Amino acid sequence: MQPLIVTGVRLTGENSLVGPKRGRILNALIAAVVVTIGFYVVWNPIPVSWAVVAGLGFMAVLLWVGTTAPHVWAWACLFLGLESLSWPIVQFVKLRMGGVPPTEEQLVTAMGNAFLGVSFATFWLTFAYGIFRWIRRTDSAEMAPPNP
Repeated sequence: MQPLIVTGVRLTGENSLVGPKRGRILNALIAAVVVTIGFYVVWNPIPVSWAVVAGLGFMAVLLWVGTTAPHVWAWACLFLGLESLSWPIVQFVKLRMGGVPPTEEQLVTAMGNAFLGVSFATFWLTFAYGIFRWIRRTDSAEMAPPNP
């Protein structure tokens, strides 16, 4: 199959604009931005410099553990699930660190956050599990000898 070439730039193939290596890096960059936004939401308010450092750290980790684009997104979904799970815990810690006993309205809001955090964590962790399982199934199918 011939690579698709548009105005002198290869769009598919080994040395293309979106080849396997560049595609993994692009996916890691986008996933790191998504995970960093989640990190910023959980730990808000934090300095922007901390968010940038966290984003660079997430990108480094995603490039390290994500050998392919599906691996990158599986790990990103896992990180989003862990962030969602930590969000209500952080909210409760912020309430306790306030020094003043929380009001009933603050407790009701915190319980709503806990419900949402656990719900979102369940979604993201289940989604990550599904992607990891899909990756394992496709890898084992590729390694299996063909049936005669």
